[in-house]
Amino acid sequence: MSAPNPGRQSPPPESQSGSQQQETPGSGRTNVGKPPAHETSRRSSEDYRDNVLTSNPEHPLEKIEAEKFAKGKQH
Repeated sequence: MSAPNPGRQSPPPESQSGSQQQETPGSGRTNVGKPPAHETSRRSSEDYRDNVLTSNPEHPLEKIEAEKFAKGKQH
């Protein structure tokens, strides 16, 4: 089916849905419930900081390279 004019055509007003006509838009609110408690959030943040993040993480090959160049070791 092709439109009489090029481009996207709107349906006639009698066949438009309410949202295409003059229906009031939504309230703008979501239904996500209340946020987690402050204490839970803080504990989770501290746990992540202490167990996952490090200020200067060790490279996976750092120990291997250190062993290669250790004093007294023959290659």
